[in-house]
Amino acid sequence: MSNAARVVGKGGFYLPRVYEKRQKEVEAALNEGEIDYADLTQWSFPDEFLCFILQSNLLQFMDTTYPSPRVKNEIPIWFLMNCQFVMRLFQTGSYHHLEFLLNAGSILTRFGFNVGAREIGFNAKNKGVRKTAVHADTVRKFFKDSDAGEIRSWYCGVLQQWFRNQKAFHHHGLFVLDQSHLVVPDNPNYVNSHKMPVDEHGQLYPNLSKLSPEEKRGLKYHRCYTLSTLLNVSLDYDQFHVGGYDLGSGNEDELTQADRLIPAFCHKQPGLMKLLIVDRGYIDSDLIGKIKRDHEVDTLIPLRSNMGDHHESVDLARMKGEWSTLEETRDPSGFLLCKKEIASAHDLNMWDGLDTPLHGCTTRYTVWDPEKKQYDERYAVLVSTKKYQHVSMMVRHYDLRMQTEERFRQFKRAWYINEFPSPHASLVESHVCFTLFTYSLMQMYLRRKDLRDNTGKMIATLRRDERMGKDAVLVYAATQYGVFDLDDYTVRVAGLEETPRERLIRIMSAQKEARIKRES
Repeated sequence: MSNAARVVGKGGFYLPRVYEKRQKEVEAALNEGEIDYADLTQWSFPDEFLCFILQSNLLQFMDTTYPSPRVKNEIPIWFLMNCQFVMRLFQTGSYHHLEFLLNAGSILTRFGFNVGAREIGFNAKNKGVRKTAVHADTVRKFFKDSDAGEIRSWYCGVLQQWFRNQKAFHHHGLFVLDQSHLVVPDNPNYVNSHKMPVDEHGQLYPNLSKLSPEEKRGLKYHRCYTLSTLLNVSLDYDQFHVGGYDLGSGNEDELTQADRLIPAFCHKQPGLMKLLIVDRGYIDSDLIGKIKRDHEVDTLIPLRSNMGDHHESVDLARMKGEWSTLEETRDPSGFLLCKKEIASAHDLNMWDGLDTPLHGCTTRYTVWDPEKKQYDERYAVLVSTKKYQHVSMMVRHYDLRMQTEERFRQFKRAWYINEFPSPHASLVESHVCFTLFTYSLMQMYLRRKDLRDNTGKMIATLRRDERMGKDAVLVYAATQYGVFDLDDYTVRVAGLEETPRERLIRIMSAQKEARIKRES
């Protein structure tokens, strides 16, 4: 492909060529010795993932929309963005690891160098031969100089429109909002961090309200931030996308973050959200009424067991006695061990200041206690501004929030979202932004690769399963590439006729010379 035919991005840099995997066409080119580049590599999951990115219009989109802190870019923005993806795929937030990661796979090795280029890098300022296309500290400084607020606005704004155009959101419009705590080192340089009664994983200590002042003083407090994430899920729990986030101080209330995040999302993506599923911390008539009135978004929320509304709902359900059985568990003899029943109530006026009626679902759990030799009963109550035709669907919808606990656990423990490279505000923000960005891209990649069973796997497992480290020869020809087993490639080359073999020798000799020069 000539340079004239290639797309020029922001700052005058060429966007990378898009190579498609076409095994048969590349085999034919190899048989004629008409290839551009070949390399023995370890074909990896990051290679496959970055090929997917190349084949979308994401690079050009990022190149023109990311809020660059530079008046003149010495390095193309699309390449700096991909450095962030590479770091996430290798489960690190440390920029100095880029020195090794940019040479970790075949696509990664050639990705920033416009595949097949003889020189690597984007300018001629280095006196010596570059070993990677960009110095790791150059990448770090770019994101350090970015404005933290603009990074977040970019993710929650124009980037979500790109995802919407890619059909990353499920059409049912189900969203789960959740707040978690991101624990950081006990360093006051983490601006706006705050010490909170959470464990090392950011989980609030249980039963805090029941502890005495002396018991509370004995707890270990950890410095942390609060992160609210807006997760779009499908009813079958096989599609996930992070539609927005809000990062705040460790003691910031979830309602404060919700009041920023939800109206802003609904304003930028009108009609996309249909139902917001939240936990008890979001009980607030003003917020629920606002998003219903202003954006026609319903809310589904459980009541606290100590609330008067909870007790009244239970009493009403018991008085009416109109229970429907959802589940039963029996032992081999048929003896009932557990039963789950539900009862509905409609058009409830529970909260002052809420000008829309609520609809409730009371769930009764009847469980056999073998020690007491009797059945115990406990109750849970859900309410929603949505009037369900079948109240069992209300329970099913709320179960999605319970299941998404695993998603949030993955963000913290498998994606290392709180392992920041620095306490600098912009580096903290970019780390959170690109972790959630990479996660959502990967979910889209897995769906399009028809790998739905993998959507629940952690990244380390995905990298291991997708042929991580398999020896292969990657061959480029024109705008296509093919992946060959090492033995198959050797047999093909050995069987070439004289003219194609001579062409291939010239190509491989030039490639070897360039590699030796770069590595010396």
